[in-house]
Amino acid sequence: MSIMLNVAHAYTDEVFYKIKPGKLHKGGTVNVSILDEKDSFKVKMRYEISKKTWLPVPTHYLKGETVQELPLSFKDERGYLELEALGTISTPKAVMTFLKRTDFGELKNAYEILVRPINGKFRTKIIYHPEIPSLGWGKVDISFIDSNPLFNGYEVVAEINPQDEYTVQDI
Repeated sequence: MSIMLNVAHAYTDEVFYKIKPGKLHKGGTVNVSILDEKDSFKVKMRYEISKKTWLPVPTHYLKGETVQELPLSFKDERGYLELEALGTISTPKAVMTFLKRTDFGELKNAYEILVRPINGKFRTKIIYHPEIPSLGWGKVDISFIDSNPLFNGYEVVAEINPQDEYTVQDI
């Protein structure tokens, strides 16, 4: 019974990222959690962006939540290895593309991938390394796709510090 609890608990971690300041925002936070699903790998991202004082930005741009569904193999390094070998993987919900191997802080040989959801509202670059806690994402770079030219292509970059044990908290 305790083994089952430990396995289930491993997929309920919530990881907190700090959003770096950008041209239109002062910073913010992104909370990423893995939804407990048997046949898929769903990641819920909740974000809150602090706008610069002088900008009249609608609230729906500053705070929100999105769920991204990835193949089950992306719960660990297997999915990233497969993506590296194939170059691109398409699912009914998203197209994932391997971009390159890169370093993230002191971690060498991390995977940089691009996820383009079928809904076309944004695209996300992710840096994954198996030594990063929870889902292994060290950096999440979201680019919005919007009819408003001010927000179309606007990037929000969030990072976790892999050496900071306090960035990962159990729910």
